[in-house]
Amino acid sequence: MIQNFVRARSVVRVSALALAAASFSAVSSGSASAQAGEEADSGEAGENVIIVTARKQEEDVQDVPIAITAFSGETFQDAGLVEFTDVAKLTPNFDARPNATAQNLVADLNIRGQTSAFFTVNSDQAVGIIVNGAPITRGTSLFSNLFDVEQIEVLKGPQGTLFGKNTIGGVVSVTTTAPKLGEFSGYGEVTVGNFDRIDAEAVLNVPLGDTVAARFGAAITSRDGFGQTTQAFSPGVEFELADDDEIFFRGSLLVEPNDSFSLRINADYHENNEAPSIQRTLLPAILQIPLPPPLDPLMIPLALPSGDPDFFAGLQHREVQPFADAEEFNINATATLDLGGATLTSITSYREQESLINLQFAPTTEIFLGQDSDIFAQELRLNGSALGDRLSWQGGAFYSSESGVDLDVLPGAGLFEATAADNETFSLFTQGTFALTDQLNLTAGVRWTTEDRAVSASGPITLGADGLPTGFSLGAGDLVEVSNTFDGFSWLVSLDYSPTEDVLLYASISRGFRSGGIDQTAVFNISSDPALNVGDVETNFLSEFVTNFEVGFKSDFLDNRVRFNASGFYTDFDDPQLLDAVPVSDEAGGGLITILANAGSAELMGFEAELTAEPVDDLTLGGTVGYVDGELADFVNAVGVDQNGFPIGGRNWTFTLSGRYETDISEGARLGFQANFFWFGSEDVVAPEQLDLFAGDAGILPSYNILNAQIDLDLDVAAGLNIAVFGTNLTDEEFFVSGANFNFGPGALIANRTVGDPRTYGIRIRQNF
Repeated sequence: MIQNFVRARSVVRVSALALAAASFSAVSSGSASAQAGEEADSGEAGENVIIVTARKQEEDVQDVPIAITAFSGETFQDAGLVEFTDVAKLTPNFDARPNATAQNLVADLNIRGQTSAFFTVNSDQAVGIIVNGAPITRGTSLFSNLFDVEQIEVLKGPQGTLFGKNTIGGVVSVTTTAPKLGEFSGYGEVTVGNFDRIDAEAVLNVPLGDTVAARFGAAITSRDGFGQTTQAFSPGVEFELADDDEIFFRGSLLVEPNDSFSLRINADYHENNEAPSIQRTLLPAILQIPLPPPLDPLMIPLALPSGDPDFFAGLQHREVQPFADAEEFNINATATLDLGGATLTSITSYREQESLINLQFAPTTEIFLGQDSDIFAQELRLNGSALGDRLSWQGGAFYSSESGVDLDVLPGAGLFEATAADNETFSLFTQGTFALTDQLNLTAGVRWTTEDRAVSASGPITLGADGLPTGFSLGAGDLVEVSNTFDGFSWLVSLDYSPTEDVLLYASISRGFRSGGIDQTAVFNISSDPALNVGDVETNFLSEFVTNFEVGFKSDFLDNRVRFNASGFYTDFDDPQLLDAVPVSDEAGGGLITILANAGSAELMGFEAELTAEPVDDLTLGGTVGYVDGELADFVNAVGVDQNGFPIGGRNWTFTLSGRYETDISEGARLGFQANFFWFGSEDVVAPEQLDLFAGDAGILPSYNILNAQIDLDLDVAAGLNIAVFGTNLTDEEFFVSGANFNFGPGALIANRTVGDPRTYGIRIRQNF
């Protein structure tokens, strides 16, 4: 269990003090590639077909008029990648980075510049996460290792018609390996590397008769931290940072009594017990809080600069080891029934998440962030074909109920905040594709969603004898509860044309939305001080609507030895959601609180391209490029700072290169060589007019590159023994993956940065049976 806390898993409860800013900007970095059905590879050049389920039906990825990056679990591992967020390193215009506040406990996912810098239960992401068809609404523990994965798909652009609200940037869909009927098989794998890394995986597939099979798996990850921090109060005492300790259990059951019915049940449990990421603070910051005369202003140090020249020396001020703990439990069931002219699909899921993190950048700013949440979801979908198979159609309904508690404790500032949130969602959807001719298809779809949200303050909160938050309860005291209903339509219209068998041209217009909500900090402050009810604080923020215009093409040529896909897009935002600092009236004590609010509008534009080539047998080369550029418009924040032109979208450029060569060295033995190069461009993390305030590199996130390589040997192809030697970040590049900038006024500028991983290397041995 998580230290004295309750139960949950995603957080980014940025403390009211740490976010009481006149301007705010969150930062990150990343890129990815996926597969969602099966990969048929005959071994002949150019005969590689990837089947995806991007439109909730099996299709060749080259026939789907959506920008998709797709790959198998084996491709992922060959690239030297292990964590869910590493998917971003293979996909153009996809970024996955540690959250600037919650660090490695929470991932900020960004597709085509659309992201979320907040993960409280009252708010939603811009990128949907789907695992085995079930929605993952919170971004905690996404830095966990993936294992026994069959395929990954990254869908770009709004996917609201089929995947619902909060997919305005896109969707990441992961499918784990299903049980295999009539087959006793599995594998064992051990990885040993530097920083005392020891990973172990074991998977067993067991037939239970002719129509039932089960698959069980377990994975353990253990690695020392990349960095150390010297405890400021006790010289000579060091704490470890950025270690990796995880336990993962998974079970799956497949029942197929006949050709008409199939049932798959998946369950997993995952636990992280780690130290936070390594943080470097670039600027000192002292916040001056005015007090009534004749008292002098109260000086609160918000951050102290990282004076240690060691890049991997983090800055913490706790008297005990800082921590980032999380655990989660998931169970979902997918049932399909062939009705003759149509297929009925039911997906039922339940998920519990729990998390708690402690960090401290100055002696008085120890922060605890936590969350306890659960969600139940049910989807029913009917799909089929008509008009001589010229029309493929589907329609259905979706329901979910989510509840949780967010914890935000900053003892040095007297902040003890806990708020509860409940979200209930219902939607109806339909989509169809009609073949106007043998070469021209029209696709159209629409989805209506309504959501009831409620937020209430909770308390009281105290600290236990060990200094950890404890003792809070829901429903205690005179609470304020705020509720509201938000609804909206998502829709899609697209045309695709195939001038030849190997080329697909498409154009689309799609609209999606991220649900509005109720700001928890505002509700808590109103509950704790009724004077705030005078209208100083707006508790509701509006739904964010996104309209995306896109054109693209997909192509295979030179006897299918070369695949080249590209797309360009323009995205228009109405009421984009962001964090804003709001002044509190003098009668309520004055100062600022940070709440979720809406800017007037914003726009993004960009493009992406992916190239794969097999110039000769057994040699595969690849490359991707992504570009995105965006800015806010029509927005002056609550304290009068003009945010027009404020950059959004993350790093403008991402670029990757890859190569793999395989050769037979003897009968039954095959040698493989793999190399991957990733380059991520720089990013402005403050408004252009503020760059001079944040001197040097404090106003930007610098560019960086990573080189990974692997040599693997199948000693006996028939026996399934594989040995691989790998290295990541071989050049030992020192870089920042994310960060945040805060402007509290003169003398209170903060620039925190999260350090990326140094060079790692190791050996992996895998035995299939």
